[in-house]
Amino acid sequence: ARQVKRMAKDAICFVCANPVPEIWPWEAREAGARIVATGRSDFPNQINNSIGFPAIFRGVLDVEAKTITDEMCIVAAESLAKYAEEQGINEDYIAPTMAETEAFVREAVDIGMEAQKEGIARLKISRDALRKKSETMILSAKQQADTLVKAGCIAPAVT
Repeated sequence: ARQVKRMAKDAICFVCANPVPEIWPWEAREAGARIVATGRSDFPNQINNSIGFPAIFRGVLDVEAKTITDEMCIVAAESLAKYAEEQGINEDYIAPTMAETEAFVREAVDIGMEAQKEGIARLKISRDALRKKSETMILSAKQQADTLVKAGCIAPAVT
């Protein structure tokens, strides 16, 4: 808390260590942080590779891209940021949650389109066709996970 108190007014803290963050979100807020993000899904503003890589991989697989470039990762970040802006960014919502399937469909499509733009996609596909493909795969995976949760085979996600 001492370091947060020394930060500028309305500080933003990314405390992403797991499972125990460097400082608990409520402690950071009490010390003066305006926005606090953690790596955990049980607090607002989860900032974790889980909101990036599943959809990055989906986009790569859907166009059979040869590699993942830095530019593709930037496109993924921009896609997530745009989605969050459309939903209404606030102090407790700066990035999509894992429950927001539409964000990941869009991210996968944006990745697939970027791979085609960069000439590293083995499969050329229109944005609409790519969206249908990505959405089908993502929703199918979600449905399978939901079925396993309902059957008691896996624990529900902590939200």
